Amino acid sequence: MILAARTKKSGIGNNRTEGIALINTRSLIADSLRDFRSAWKKLALAAIAYEIIAFILLTPLVGLQFRIGLAASGNAVLADQDILLFFLGPVGWFCLTTVGTLWLGIAALRQSTLMAVLASTGHQHIGLVDALQFARANAWQVVQVTARIITYTLLTIVPFLVVAAAVYFTLLSEYDINFYLQEQPPVFLVAVGIGGVIVVTLVTVLLYLFSGWFLALPLLLFEGVKPSKALAASRDRIVGHRRAILFWILAWMLTSTALTTLATTIVVGLGRFIVPQALGSLELLSLAIGVTLLFWASIMLIVNLLSATTLSVIIFNLYRQLGGRSLESAHRAVAETAEQRTGFKLTLKTSVAAGVLGLVVAGAVGVFAMQSVRLADNVEVMAHRGSSHAAPENTIAAIKQAIEDGTDMVEIDVQETADGVVVVFHDSDFMKLSGSKLKIWDATMDDLQDMDIGSWFAPDFRDERVPTLAEVLKVCKGKIGLNIELKYYGHDDQLEQRVAEIVEEHGMAADVIAMSLKVDAVTKMKQLRPAWKVGLLLSVYAGNLKKLNADFVAVNAGFANRSFIRAAHDSGKEVYVWTVNDSATMSTLIGRGVDGLITDKPALARLVLEHRSQMSVPERLMMELAGVLGVVPEIGEQ
Repeated sequence: MILAARTKKSGIGNNRTEGIALINTRSLIADSLRDFRSAWKKLALAAIAYEIIAFILLTPLVGLQFRIGLAASGNAVLADQDILLFFLGPVGWFCLTTVGTLWLGIAALRQSTLMAVLASTGHQHIGLVDALQFARANAWQVVQVTARIITYTLLTIVPFLVVAAAVYFTLLSEYDINFYLQEQPPVFLVAVGIGGVIVVTLVTVLLYLFSGWFLALPLLLFEGVKPSKALAASRDRIVGHRRAILFWILAWMLTSTALTTLATTIVVGLGRFIVPQALGSLELLSLAIGVTLLFWASIMLIVNLLSATTLSVIIFNLYRQLGGRSLESAHRAVAETAEQRTGFKLTLKTSVAAGVLGLVVAGAVGVFAMQSVRLADNVEVMAHRGSSHAAPENTIAAIKQAIEDGTDMVEIDVQETADGVVVVFHDSDFMKLSGSKLKIWDATMDDLQDMDIGSWFAPDFRDERVPTLAEVLKVCKGKIGLNIELKYYGHDDQLEQRVAEIVEEHGMAADVIAMSLKVDAVTKMKQLRPAWKVGLLLSVYAGNLKKLNADFVAVNAGFANRSFIRAAHDSGKEVYVWTVNDSATMSTLIGRGVDGLITDKPALARLVLEHRSQMSVPERLMMELAGVLGVVPEIGEQ
C-alpha cells in the first residue's frame, strides 16, 4: 500500500491520511479472495443468522401491519387484487416504508457482523458468537448511521419524484394511462424520454452519494468515529478514489444482478418443466409449485449469501487499502468487545434456541395473519349468447341451458326485423347459422318461422328458431338476469325504445342491463331509461374513462390488465370481460377483480368459483405463480 506523506489532524481526533492512498487492484482482488476462502464458513453462518433474524422480525410485522391496515380501511372481505391495492395506498406505503427501514437496519447490522468476522481472520479463538456480540455492542451507532443514510436518500429522491409527477400531470393526465401505453402518441414518447433522463440522473446522484458513504461502517466500527461524523469521514477518506469505488460498486451490483437473473431463469425453467406434469389435481399442482418455490428459495438464499458476503469483503479490503487500521488493530477492537461482555451474554446455545423459537413464532403469526384473511370473488357469471358451448348461440335451448348451469345473467344480442320485431340474433345475415344470405333487417317474422338455426350445431337442435326478445324474457323471468347487447350494422329504427318497452311490459326492468359498441346508443339508452345499468362494449380503448357516460365497460379479456381494471373502478365503472372459456384465464381475471365474466362455458366458470372459494391465500398465490411460469392449469375441467 502506497500512501502520500501529508497528514493533518482530523475533526474526529485521529491522525488521518490527507493525501491519496493508491488502490492496488491486483492486491485488492488477491486479499479479497484470500479473506473469503479463509472465512467463508463463518461469513455464511453469520449471513444465515441475519436471514433468520429478518424472517423472525419481518414476517409477523408484515402480517400484523396487513391486518391492522385492513381493519383501518374497513374491508373485512377482499378480492385478490385488494391485497395488491392495499400496498399501493397510504397505509400500505407506511407498512412498506416501515418494513424497508427495518430491513435496511438488519442489513447494516449484518455487514457489521461480517466485517467483524473478517477482522478476526486467522484468530480461531474469536468465533461467530463474538462477531455477533461485537455487532450487538455497536448496534445503536450502526442504526444511527443507517438512519442518516435513509434520511439523506429520501431527501434526494423527493425532488426527482416531484419533477416526475409534474411531467406526468402535464403531459399524460388528459387520458387514461392505458391509452398512452397502447397508442404511444408523440407526447407519450416525450414523457418517456424525460422520465428516462430523470431516472438516469437520479441513479447517478445516488451512486455518487453511496460511493461517498462506502467506508462509513468500518470507520465507525474500527476507528470509533461518531455516527454523526461517519458519513463525512467516509467522504474524506475516499478523496481521489470515487471512480474506483464506483467501479467496485457497479461491478458488485452487475455481478449480483447477473446471478439473480440466472437463478430466476433456472427456477422458471424448472417450474415450466415439472408444474405441467402435475395438472391432474390441485393437490399435485400445489406440491409441484411448492417444490419449485423451495428450490427458488434455496438458490436465492445462496445468491443472497454470496452477494452480502462479497460486499463485506470488498468494503473491508478497500477500507484497509485506503488508510484503514491494520488487521491486528481491527481484530483487537472485536476481541476487546468480546472480552467486555456485560448484561445479556450471547452464547451458541442461546442463539440457536432463540432462532428456533423465533422462527416458529414468526411463522405461526405470519400464517395466521394471512390465513385469517377472508377472500371473496364478487363476480357475475354471464352466459355468452346463452350456454353457447353446449347449445346453438342465442337460442331458447342455450338460454335454458344457462339457467340450468346456474348462470347469473345471459348475454344476448338483439336486432330489429323489417317488420319492427326485436329478435335475438348476433350476425347481420344467416350464412353462418343456416346458409342463407338473407339480412336480418330485410327479414320479416314470417321469413324466420322456417329458418333452422340449430342444425349447424347438432341435429338435436334442428327445431331451434330465431327467438324474439319477448320469448326470451318469458323464459328468463324469475330465473336469470339479462345482459342485452344492442346490435345495429348501420340499420336502426327504434331499437332502444322498443327494447325498453318490451322489457317493462314483462316486468323485468330490474333484471336487465344493456350495452352496445356504439357510444351514441349507450347515451340514448341512458337518456331513455336513466335508472338502467348501461355499458359500453370495447374492443380497443382510448380516452378518459371518467368522461364516459356509462355504468360499466365490457372489454376483451386480453385487454383487462390490473391497470385498466383499477382505472375503471376508480372512475366508478364495473368491468366485464369477454369471451373467457378456460379456467386459468377465468381464475386470473377473477383475481384481478373483474365484476363479470362473459363466457360460453358458464358451468365451468361456476366450477372455478367453487374451487377458488376453497383456496387459501397461499394456494391462490400458487395459482398466480403457475401463470407466471407459463402453465395453464385447467383445474375446472379435471
